[in-house]
Amino acid sequence: MTKVKVNTTELGKDLQGILEAKGITVKTKEGKEIVDELIDAIFKRVNNGETVKLGAYADLEPKVRSARKGRNPQTGAEIQIAESRAVGLKSHKKLKDLLKG
Repeated sequence: MTKVKVNTTELGKDLQGILEAKGITVKTKEGKEIVDELIDAIFKRVNNGETVKLGAYADLEPKVRSARKGRNPQTGAEIQIAESRAVGLKSHKKLKDLLKG
């Protein structure tokens, strides 16, 4: 399978096609802006500590790794690792089935 990177302009075109099929006309630029705003809204909620459900496909969950002690692998010296935040993707059966083909 060839890896292809899809940007928000391409997703905007997809959205434009979906809306036109429902009788709603939007320009490509408007479709991209809607996609950008939706993505911003999703990640603002995740940043606020909320889990965002993406339909029956997956959940985006905020993850926090506590501060902890670690070791520098080159010197063996003990170091303090700061707390870090990330986003986890919890896939559901529908996404797993889709990926299996």
